[in-house]
Amino acid sequence: MFDTVFGIPVHALVVHAVVVLAPLTALLLVLAAVSEKLRARIGIALPLLATVTAASGYVAKESGESLERRLNGTGGELVEQHAELGDVLPLILIGVAVLSWVIYLVWKRTPRDAEAGTRKPSALLRVLLVVGVLAAVGLTVDVVLVGHSGAKAVWNGIGSQPAPQGGGDGDDG
Repeated sequence: MFDTVFGIPVHALVVHAVVVLAPLTALLLVLAAVSEKLRARIGIALPLLATVTAASGYVAKESGESLERRLNGTGGELVEQHAELGDVLPLILIGVAVLSWVIYLVWKRTPRDAEAGTRKPSALLRVLLVVGVLAAVGLTVDVVLVGHSGAKAVWNGIGSQPAPQGGGDGDDG
């Protein structure tokens, strides 16, 4: 199930979802923390996005393990390092998803100030929002570390090789 799609490793496809969605989730989490107006506009989109991101992270991890088995230990130390870092990311994504849902539910249960038309955050919500910002930073750092180690595992040494000369690029004449 997590091996290939049309001969392409699923991992190579799904990691792009994580690379895009995880930083977007982190950004929305920070925006929701800094402004009640933005929190109202973001609403349920944040916990839904965080849930989709967590699911993508799980599929990325499982498909990565499938790809690692397919490599039969030929990936070397860089692949091992990437796999170890990648094992942690889904746990962080699940934590951020749960935290996002808790923040959303606590915020929705916060009474609205009739005069101002806004919700005054409770002490609990303020603590959750601070934890949310810290979680967003941690998530972003981990995505960068996992992504960088994966890129190194795939592309290590290729940038140092000279580009091929000539050979059908259409500029030969």
